[in-house]
Amino acid sequence: MAEQTFDVVIAGAGPAGSTLAQRLAERGWRVALLEKKRFPRAKVCGEFLSPECQPFFAELGVLDTILARGARRVRGLELHGWKHSALGRYGPIGRSQPPALHGLALRREVLDAVLLDRALAVGGVTLFPETEMRYLIREDGAVRGVVARDADGDPVAIRARFTIGADGVRSRIAEELGVREPLAWLDKLALSVHLPDLAWGDVAEVHFFERGYFACAPVDGGRVCLNLVIDRADYRAAATRPNEFFQRSLEHAPALAERVRAPLAVARVTGLGPLACRTSRQTFDGAALVGDACGYVDPVTGEGVYFALVGARLLAGALDTALRAQRHDAEALAGYVAGRREHIAPRAAAARLLQRGLAHPRLARAVLATFAARPGLADLAVAVAGDYVPLSELFHPGVWSRALARRPASEPKA
Repeated sequence: MAEQTFDVVIAGAGPAGSTLAQRLAERGWRVALLEKKRFPRAKVCGEFLSPECQPFFAELGVLDTILARGARRVRGLELHGWKHSALGRYGPIGRSQPPALHGLALRREVLDAVLLDRALAVGGVTLFPETEMRYLIREDGAVRGVVARDADGDPVAIRARFTIGADGVRSRIAEELGVREPLAWLDKLALSVHLPDLAWGDVAEVHFFERGYFACAPVDGGRVCLNLVIDRADYRAAATRPNEFFQRSLEHAPALAERVRAPLAVARVTGLGPLACRTSRQTFDGAALVGDACGYVDPVTGEGVYFALVGARLLAGALDTALRAQRHDAEALAGYVAGRREHIAPRAAAARLLQRGLAHPRLARAVLATFAARPGLADLAVAVAGDYVPLSELFHPGVWSRALARRPASEPKA
């Protein structure tokens, strides 16, 4: 079996894996980056990038490239359901200013290729394309690398001081480490499709209905990314094909159906699931998890890529410190754990609370009715989901007084 040695081996070349590889290579470390797919590759995703992602892209040196590749500016989120609708737009909330008055939307096959190309351009990153992690190398109770299968089907051993799982919500590394935990109440399936040549404005939309929702975002090339997220049990019970199920589910969103039904009839629907999992820990002796490998983030919040970017930055700093100290124990990554607790855990908890609320139609209906009557609350909710408003800002009474104020009759609603 062929064997190679690196400082760090990363499984998964999505946003978390590629940006982590770039940050480590910029610090002088040798990185092996494994990706089981050949790029560019499509991926089921909401494909919306919250405003707070943009400073990360600028820091990584890819913001101009992302814009040049046709990323659409998304200035807000329109919520629909149970005969109510509310529009929330990005803007100042209390003392918090957004880095831009818009988010971005770009197909994942484009975004991921841009981030991977940037990582490889740095030098110090070796890509293993179409290479799938098979099992972990363990010695003296610590992870020492992986055994993978390369593009030719041959086994290859890649040894490293740290092994990183950035391999998505169904992470093989998390499974090997025995830390994946199912979330039965959040056993979801996502069905996704790109609709071409569809007129769309500058806002994303979410259409809620009992037991599911549609999320729509305008992306590059004049396309619209349309996702249906539903209970996996409902899809299994229907015993039908993805396109047929998608068409049938549009009956729950009539305002959306009249715009998308015709192009959907000739489009290809893809799926991803189950999505219901979390991890009990993220650091180990010689290993760590980052991005979706840490657990599922519901796409309605638009925070998945943001969590990947901030997680990669936190982990890069912790790994750099550990490698320079010639340590590979879990305690050496304490800074990553603390950073996740401060920057990710509160928002992940808020996302889970939202997911719980969406499971109760009466509550979801009441929230939408309130947002429709008090548009400032919709702005506040969208801003928090846009990642630039710290949750601590919600404890300032002035934020709520402005959010609860009725919009004057002379003020336009959008």
